[in-house]
Amino acid sequence: MRNLNRRGRFCIICLCIFMVMPTVAMGQEAREHVRRGLVFVRQGLVDSAIEEYKKALEIDPNLALAHTNLGAAYDLKGLHDQAIEEHKRALSINPNLALAHTYLGLSYEYRGMLDEAIAAHRKAVELRPDFAMAHNNLGLAYAKKGLIGQAIEELKTAAALSPEYYDPHINLGSIYEQQGLLDEAIACYQKALEINPELVLVYNNLGIAYSKKGMFKEAEERLQKGIERQPNIALTYTNLGMVYYLQGKLDEAIAQHRKALELNPELPLAHSNLALAYAQKGQLQEAIEGFKRAIDLNPRLPMVHYNLGLAYSQKGLLNEAIEEYRKELQLAPQNADAHLNLAVAAYLQGKYDLAWTHVRQAERLQHPKAAQIIDILKKVSQEPPS
Repeated sequence: MRNLNRRGRFCIICLCIFMVMPTVAMGQEAREHVRRGLVFVRQGLVDSAIEEYKKALEIDPNLALAHTNLGAAYDLKGLHDQAIEEHKRALSINPNLALAHTYLGLSYEYRGMLDEAIAAHRKAVELRPDFAMAHNNLGLAYAKKGLIGQAIEELKTAAALSPEYYDPHINLGSIYEQQGLLDEAIACYQKALEINPELVLVYNNLGIAYSKKGMFKEAEERLQKGIERQPNIALTYTNLGMVYYLQGKLDEAIAQHRKALELNPELPLAHSNLALAYAQKGQLQEAIEGFKRAIDLNPRLPMVHYNLGLAYSQKGLLNEAIEEYRKELQLAPQNADAHLNLAVAAYLQGKYDLAWTHVRQAERLQHPKAAQIIDILKKVSQEPPS
């Protein structure tokens, strides 16, 4: 009887082994598809990555990592609703998967749902306090919310947790630069380059930061280093062109912007920057065409409507100028220069009520020339009742 029991147990154990081995093999195969998907994402082949993640889920529908990676790939395609669904599926399988929480936070950010994003990133940090990427993502969400102090703390934590992780340094640099703390920004960008000297966009950031400090030689050097590393990045050339423009080297500026547009004819910033240089040289028609092309490519690019309005004003095309100033003010209602220049253009056309409206706006925004235009208007028109 004892022997029979042993033999029966042996048979049962063998059966279990044969039942487990295919399951293990299936799990390994599914994870191999996930690994391939990650490789494809790094190569920029998002559609191929999506196919790999879907294959993984055909084998193992409960593989949470495959769901959340699929969601991240959907985000790269702009399919944010589908991304959110995949992250939620991952979390229904494994509520403690910190990666899924922070990826869900990113998806919420893409949808403009900042409060939900912050909550998701916080959950990721709560589950894994040592998760540098989650701290970085939480910091960026705080920054978008305007919580700058909290953003800086999270980004500093991310940088401290992972010394080879350069993203927090770049993001800190951007925040400092926006705050006007240029020395701190430059230090952060330099730290990122110490970690990875091939970050061409960081050379761009450094060039811009140095140019804001009036350190044009240093700005040129950093941008030239970026070009040496990757000579096919249009943005670097147009940023170098702006450094020349700020020094009054207009021909050099134009040459760099043209080079940028040879590499990428669809780069609105390069069209706008080239137009600025043309306007400075008095080539107003070329400037107008450049600004209009930039607007065609990106109607919300800052200051382009305003600069186009200036070019129209200089050509005496006041109706067109007023229209562009109005478009600028729809995007930036606090642009005191746009209010003042609209007032001047309206005055020159005899549209005094319109002129009064905008010169008073310029005055409220403390434009230094508002009082001068008000004195001129008083001589020709009585201010309409508010």
